[in-house]
Amino acid sequence: LRVPLCGVPVLVLCAPVLVACCSWCIMFPFLLLHSAVSLPARRAVIGRAASLALGAGAGLAPVLAVSEISETVLVPPADPASPTPQRAQKVSVDYTLWIGGFDKKQIDSSKGSAFPPRLPAPFVFSVGVGEVIPGWDRTVKQMRAGETRRVVVPASLGYGERGIGPIPGGADLYFEISLLELKSPPKLTEQQLAWLSSHAEP
Repeated sequence: LRVPLCGVPVLVLCAPVLVACCSWCIMFPFLLLHSAVSLPARRAVIGRAASLALGAGAGLAPVLAVSEISETVLVPPADPASPTPQRAQKVSVDYTLWIGGFDKKQIDSSKGSAFPPRLPAPFVFSVGVGEVIPGWDRTVKQMRAGETRRVVVPASLGYGERGIGPIPGGADLYFEISLLELKSPPKLTEQQLAWLSSHAEP
């Protein structure tokens, strides 16, 4: 799954186990269940940063700490009692990615762009099964529909020391993520349930 970033086709939003993609198709029936995502697959990445980088002190909600991930709630959910995603449930999100800080270079966005020309296309993925980098799985599974967060994840939960495409190795990644919709909970086969029970969440 590829998306052009700055004119260069780059594998983005793909799990760090790209080299094992063939065995994943055998070991992981969710990939066969969903087959290919109909949208350009981009891999969510978020990096470590201080609260000031997230906009603390600018009238935003307090920073939340999730492991090594730092988060700021920009827009709370309309219904704080609404459900969070179940494991393997599909969700639809909008996101924008920056490198080096939220005031630095924008790398990618699902909201479209003038150059290179790209129409808005929300990203759909299954939560908690490794379809995205760990930083996104850990963040989105705690969000509710209508919620927007600014999130920073260390390279260890993104693309590591190797990086990918225009994302350098060891880079902290800065994301604004909006959870648009939770799809209907999946009907899982016995094989899929067995896979979930034998594989820890990212």
